[in-house]
Amino acid sequence: MKSQQNVLKRRLAARAVLAICIVALAFLMYNIGKEYDVVIDNETVTVGGTEYAAVGYAAIVIDGDENRAVDIWADDRIIRKMVGANHRLVVKVLNEDDDSVVKSVERSLKLDFNTKALMISIPALVSESSNILVSNPNYSEEIIVVPDAPSEVVPESLEEGVFEVP
Repeated sequence: MKSQQNVLKRRLAARAVLAICIVALAFLMYNIGKEYDVVIDNETVTVGGTEYAAVGYAAIVIDGDENRAVDIWADDRIIRKMVGANHRLVVKVLNEDDDSVVKSVERSLKLDFNTKALMISIPALVSESSNILVSNPNYSEEIIVVPDAPSEVVPESLEEGVFEVP
């Protein structure tokens, strides 16, 4: 009887450990595959009391993919989709006349669940500020309720199931 109770306790413990492992694996897979909409901002910004001027013209390479590099001008704001939490950004400040690289800055970035409320500031990144994430003024936690469109009046012939074929 006692050995049977020990077997049941071990089975229960093994099942509990297995359940915890499955939940941990699910959480890990969620974080690895989560897609973030990241706002990249190139406007003049003040971070920690220091003002950073917008960069005239720059190319942004995300995670080393030169084929998906994006150009950004002063006072532009773009949205990029990024999969996963860890990324590497390379910002190349370019000469507007001949597209030669004036300055290149590389920075690693870790995204979290609060990313919707933040933007990556290109001027702060190029100036090598310790904080490149700034608050997104367009982000709101409020739920906007849109009223339903007015319903159309259904003709009586349709309500009765009578259809006319032209």
